[in-house]
Amino acid sequence: MKNDKYVAVVTEAGNGLGHKLAKILLENGYQVVLAACGESFELLSKDGEELHGYELLQVDFSSEASLGILKNTLDESYGKLDLLINNAEIVNGFGHKIDQINIEDIKEVYEINFFSIIRTIQTLKPLLNRSDDPRIINITSSLGDINKMKDEDFCYSNYSLTAYSTSKAALNMFTHLQCKEFKPSKIKMYSFDPVNMKNCTYNSVIICDGIKDEFIGLIERNPMNG
Repeated sequence: MKNDKYVAVVTEAGNGLGHKLAKILLENGYQVVLAACGESFELLSKDGEELHGYELLQVDFSSEASLGILKNTLDESYGKLDLLINNAEIVNGFGHKIDQINIEDIKEVYEINFFSIIRTIQTLKPLLNRSDDPRIINITSSLGDINKMKDEDFCYSNYSLTAYSTSKAALNMFTHLQCKEFKPSKIKMYSFDPVNMKNCTYNSVIICDGIKDEFIGLIERNPMNG
């Protein structure tokens, strides 16, 4: 099936940012599928008019079978994928010290914040390869940037989020390695950090203009010839 619009998938697991990114994509001419899981899907399902313009699908990012259904749905509806935004993330263990850390909690965060991203890219890569200009954007965080976390002037430098921060650090390295792997191919991969150092805007209901402009710079394309 030929689709003359650029098709984007945004993943969402609970940070609320996926809905905002989907809105920006719609404003920039994309056909948008918002793939969400758990409570995030339930909340988005209640948005009513807010869902107008994009498709909401329920996906279990920890399940290869569920992601396979997503792939088949996209294939049948659009026949390709132009943009994958890996935004799904969760957080737990606020302020936990070493004696308070629960290994199962860390595994839960890594499953969504790291392993599911690898799984999603593996599953949807064949559809990305059908695009003339495929792109992947991994949503990261300054809390996973070692240099920023060492900077005492950084607003989140004193945050103790073992599972979240280390999962984002792992994602940063994975993205770096995948950029090298994809360099000879047509797939372009980017890392995007929605944290603004000056005002500490992070996964906010309002995305400040500077952050929004940076994001638009990654998704902008020349209009397709219809």
